[in-house]
Amino acid sequence: MWGLVNPNTHNNKLTSYHSWFAIPFSRNEHMPINVPRYLHLDLSKHVMRNISRFRLRAHTLKVEAAAWHEDGSCVCDQCPGEDKHVQNEVHALLICQDHQVCELRKHFSFLFSPFFEDFSAAQPFLLQQVNNQLVHDFLSQQNNRLFLFLSELMD
Repeated sequence: MWGLVNPNTHNNKLTSYHSWFAIPFSRNEHMPINVPRYLHLDLSKHVMRNISRFRLRAHTLKVEAAAWHEDGSCVCDQCPGEDKHVQNEVHALLICQDHQVCELRKHFSFLFSPFFEDFSAAQPFLLQQVNNQLVHDFLSQQNNRLFLFLSELMD
């Protein structure tokens, strides 16, 4: 059920987590619950904290800040120009046009190229290209440097 709900239309942390980050439960009753792979890696406490904050929507992106402030706006204040989008996890990963975010994407371009044919860090991805499955697959890739990218993005 959770995979069918679009986190962009529901301001619910549990919906976002299940759609983008959750590891499916094992059907084998004797197997323990799977934990996220980054918890098994030798990462600094700072990196682990940033990844956890991103995964659990305990970050400072506008979509979370607006949930705590009545007059708070969800619109990204880092993107140049007039075309503004809600600053959520997907926006930060794939759409934000802030110079530093684009440079970070360029530095970690190898993470994006398997998912996007004509990857260009400076070009935002078309919103119709981005869906829950794509975001989930991107965040589930087996490259340990993904976690460094997410941590730097949160910084």
